[in-house]
Amino acid sequence: MNIPKFPSINSLEGFALFYLLTGHRISHLSFLGDSNSYCLRAPVFNLRQSGWPIDDYWQAGSISRFSGRQTKYKKYFINDENINQLMLLFGERLQKFKEAAKHHEVKAA
Repeated sequence: MNIPKFPSINSLEGFALFYLLTGHRISHLSFLGDSNSYCLRAPVFNLRQSGWPIDDYWQAGSISRFSGRQTKYKKYFINDENINQLMLLFGERLQKFKEAAKHHEVKAA
């Protein structure tokens, strides 16, 4: 694993990384609800370019409870093994990033 670069906490990349590091599996729709930005593909791409080991998988499901229409969408995550490796690699720095991102999230709300 290459040593990843941390994004700015104030960026969409920082927001997405915070959720991924806390074990969440995020999709475009969940990211929209949490960040008010529908664009998750670009932050994930940028994080991957910076060396973060982000995995994804396709999931089928309803996009609206009103229409009942089914679609496929991606869910992004960092697997537990990689999170453990990142914790060993960064140690306290990773914890400080998560605390700062959480504080920024609370402040923004």
